[in-house]
Amino acid sequence: MRPMDHSVLKCCLFSLLLLTVSAADPPSNAAILASEMTPGNASNTANAGQAPNTSTNTSNTASTNQPSNTATSSRATTPSCTTRRCLASMLIAKEALSQPQSPSCISNISVPLIVYETLSVDTKDLRFESHLQVMLSWEDPDLSWDTSVYHHDMVVLPVSKIWTPELHVTNGVQTTIKHSNKDLLVHSNGTIEHMVIMNTVVGCEVNLYNYPFASDFCPIAINVWALKGCGMFLNFGNVSTTSANRGDWLTENVKLDAKGGRDDRNYLWVSLKMRSENPFLSLVLPSILIIVADVVSFSLPLGGGERISFKVTLVLSFIMFLIILNDLLPGGGQCSPIIRKHFCFCLVILVLSTLQSMVLTRLAKCGTLWPCSLSKSKDSLLKDTDNEEESKSDIKASAEEKNTALQKVVKFLNKMAAQDQKNAIHHRFANKVDLICFCIYLTILIVYAVVILYFSFGSQCKINQLDFWS
Repeated sequence: MRPMDHSVLKCCLFSLLLLTVSAADPPSNAAILASEMTPGNASNTANAGQAPNTSTNTSNTASTNQPSNTATSSRATTPSCTTRRCLASMLIAKEALSQPQSPSCISNISVPLIVYETLSVDTKDLRFESHLQVMLSWEDPDLSWDTSVYHHDMVVLPVSKIWTPELHVTNGVQTTIKHSNKDLLVHSNGTIEHMVIMNTVVGCEVNLYNYPFASDFCPIAINVWALKGCGMFLNFGNVSTTSANRGDWLTENVKLDAKGGRDDRNYLWVSLKMRSENPFLSLVLPSILIIVADVVSFSLPLGGGERISFKVTLVLSFIMFLIILNDLLPGGGQCSPIIRKHFCFCLVILVLSTLQSMVLTRLAKCGTLWPCSLSKSKDSLLKDTDNEEESKSDIKASAEEKNTALQKVVKFLNKMAAQDQKNAIHHRFANKVDLICFCIYLTILIVYAVVILYFSFGSQCKINQLDFWS
């Protein structure tokens, strides 16, 4: 057989092989190349000495393309990896850093639980600080996945790569919000769970009218952004409290409410009550004891100055007491505390009592309320007159030589007795006036005690704590 006949035979066998492969798989590049080949081209290739290499390479190409096409079709239905990290990487790659866009332009943020704690109550600046742990839950359909492909119900994502709702306190003076963790939990249906920690200082004009027996409500207005039908709404759940006792204040109750039934004006209504033991012992009781000591001081005699010195000591002690405890006294506001009026009354009554004792001491000694200089001039004038009369009588006695030393002694004793009788009359009069003043003083204190007890427990002062919305 001639060489040309061998080349034609090889070309025919190769064409039959390619037809068999093409029947099981779509035409590849090698098949198209073989179909374009003609006997003339095959003979030219054979004459060039390249027919064996071409047939071998074409068959290898055909055999290689068949598994490649099969792998491509399998990747179309099965992901390349199914681990949680791979799933998390896929969700992070979506860059869901904006608010979920629902058809209604509103995202409902669920707040299933708020853990509340009162940190401190500042009665001087009328502020109180709170600590809140807020659980948040919302849905983002873009972060959902098919559990039949990724066999995981939950995955953890970094909070910096996912959009989270931002809360704000409407009546907050200073608010800090931080994430409780660097990660958040995402469910397969797109539900996201997260927790934030809020420390807020709220300006609340606490009703201190009945201080230290004060109690009041203070709001913490927690809301989110919403404008012209777009934004977010909060759906609150339960509220729990921890560490109810903070200093002199007790957190009695915390509940959720909304002003006027509006969904965009939600607030926590915190009920606060003051534990009155410490303020009563440090503020009220010392003032009561000082007033009682002043009442008892009326038993001291008017003469000698003991009563005056004691009362002056009480006044100075009370003034020093107010200066030292000035920082403990509550601030003012719409309802000024009664305790400030109480201290003012105590100071005034102490000063009046001291002045009364000084006047009566003067009255008991001299029998007159004139100043000392005038009274001394009168006494000296009377004394000079007596001296003149005595000198005249002495001259006359010496002239007539009728008076003796015994008569002088009798006259001196009579004068002393008259002076003692006069002083006794002054003392009796001053003591009567002192007794009347004591009765008036005691009556004023009893009436004051009844009035202050009525205003402390029976009277109330109203404050609108939600005026920051009006």
